[in-house]
Amino acid sequence: MAKLLAALLLMMVAIGPACAVAPTSRADTVAALDRYRTDFAKIRGYGSLSTADRNYVLFSDAMRRVLTEHVKPFDPQVLIDKAEDGLKKKKAENPKASDRLLTEAALDSMLGSLDPYSSFLDAERYRYLREQTQGEFGGLGIEVTMDEESGLIKVVSPIDGSPAARAGLRSGDLIARIDDVAVKGLNLHDAVARMRGPVGSSVALSIRRPPATDANTRVSLTRAIVKIQPVRYRLEGNVAYVRIATFNQSTSSSLDAAIEDMRRQSKGRLTGAVIDLRNNPGGLLEQAVQVADRFLETVDIVSVRGRDPEESRTYRGTAGDLMAGLPVVVLINSGSASASEIVAGALQDHHRALLFGSRSYGKGSVQTISSLSADTGIRLTTARYYRPSGALVDCFGVSPNLEVKPTHGSTEETHPDPATCDPNAPVPPKPQVWMAPDMCPDVMDKAPKPDDDRPLECAVSAIRNRLTGTLAGGE
Repeated sequence: MAKLLAALLLMMVAIGPACAVAPTSRADTVAALDRYRTDFAKIRGYGSLSTADRNYVLFSDAMRRVLTEHVKPFDPQVLIDKAEDGLKKKKAENPKASDRLLTEAALDSMLGSLDPYSSFLDAERYRYLREQTQGEFGGLGIEVTMDEESGLIKVVSPIDGSPAARAGLRSGDLIARIDDVAVKGLNLHDAVARMRGPVGSSVALSIRRPPATDANTRVSLTRAIVKIQPVRYRLEGNVAYVRIATFNQSTSSSLDAAIEDMRRQSKGRLTGAVIDLRNNPGGLLEQAVQVADRFLETVDIVSVRGRDPEESRTYRGTAGDLMAGLPVVVLINSGSASASEIVAGALQDHHRALLFGSRSYGKGSVQTISSLSADTGIRLTTARYYRPSGALVDCFGVSPNLEVKPTHGSTEETHPDPATCDPNAPVPPKPQVWMAPDMCPDVMDKAPKPDDDRPLECAVSAIRNRLTGTLAGGE
């Protein structure tokens, strides 16, 4: 499974290393690092590498964190094998590569081999990731992954209001060319680097939109400062519609303000709420917990479990329901991931909401972002999260209570490669299901128009005509 770039993330920002169980002896770690120093010098082609060398210190710090903090144990010699693969490749590509470039190539290769989400963050990627969680960054505003079958870049979701969204890019689109450079043969990092550039500059993307078999659309986008507005809202009659695009530092407070404004607009006559998490790739753990807590009482929301059982933690809600028991429907699709799945899973498990749409992505792990130096860092998978029911989200995703497909755009679903999944993980229990013709017959009986949003229309109809109270999602 190719790694996502700044997408599908559940993140915890760490200050310094976390406590964990050491999987290997100190002697094994020292032996592996001694081998790395010796082989680095050989691949570089001259001299020796001192233990005081700043590039060696950078690498050894990162490897020690992998060995103590990653959710899975690793053999340090295997980590060195992966690092040396990166060293050799960089040296072959650039015989004059500096020690810093060689070290970063080693870190890229080693960390990228751990799982689909762990990675080394060079200065550019580290800054980009921090800006995303703070709500503003420069670029196209597009979340992407590598499509293994085609070798092209696949759009996971465009960010609301971004240049990518305004240009009409859709989830499932395949990027075949960036300007005049073919994507096939590039790795994800290089492809994304080509899409980035100074604010105000332009880039042309050639798009293949399934089921088409060739690139039949070319769009020009102007790079811009992407200001992520985490919450957008409006009234659908007396039903509150809230679109949550991401979980950044202001999501929960923006949700509070949105519900309060719509309560005022409706003169206190709200009949329910639709929470739209479609194509929401995730974000901050604490914000996912706070958003779920807005609709739940003092119940479990999510459990985060790492290698050390003593470090596992369960997050619970607090008293109070923002919607005061009114019915809630949550919209999800395969672009809903990570923090979105925490919210959707908690509300479904506690029968506080019904889920409409299609199965969510299935990204149930926590990435801890920590610094290696002033301008670089690492992103490590340090834990997995579990729903209140005990179900593992990783790879399985969250299944809707009512499946309803959109009437336009790509309906192709994106999920993790099964090869990256835990083959021994228990399958989550299936939720109670309803049929759309029964829940929203007025919507399903009419011929759809190209611009109809059937999942939303069905949700609004269900709230108006079928659902009542907090037990709307119960059996």
